[in-house]
Amino acid sequence: MKKILTLLFALCLLNVAKAFAADEPEPGLTGEYFDLGSDVQDFPTIAADKKPTLKRVDKNLNFRSTEMTFPGTKLQSHFAIRWTGKIKIPKDGKYTFYLESDDGSRLLIDGKQVLDNGGLHDMQESSGSVELKAGDHDLKVDYFENENDGGAGCVLSWKTEGIVKEVVPAKAFYH
Repeated sequence: MKKILTLLFALCLLNVAKAFAADEPEPGLTGEYFDLGSDVQDFPTIAADKKPTLKRVDKNLNFRSTEMTFPGTKLQSHFAIRWTGKIKIPKDGKYTFYLESDDGSRLLIDGKQVLDNGGLHDMQESSGSVELKAGDHDLKVDYFENENDGGAGCVLSWKTEGIVKEVVPAKAFYH
């Protein structure tokens, strides 16, 4: 009987360990891709119950302008993407973030808008700065593309003291 109880206890511990392991963060940002089906002039309102056309993990946001379909998708025009996850800030300081996009994009950290690069335009960069403490912060990037007459792309970069402007590296993101 004692051996059976020991075995059952060991199995329970194993199941608890697996449950905690499943909660471990994974690298990258969750990307929800929505086919809007019609013109959009600025950030679309996406109904809470609307299912994404595609959901995947993107290691970082480094999608250079393309006149073809958006990388890894069948989407070319009239679409939106919502990337969510966490960003790991390496040290306290003032961070400047840059979003270069065609068409609109915006960045929110911890629920506060850091920059807005909205509207219909070719690849264009906008920046915003924010004081951040070292550690993990909620991150959300909204992006939309209307017509594919000039391309589609979205690139997120940063800089701070000791970090020259660079595309935010994949090691900084998890979900």
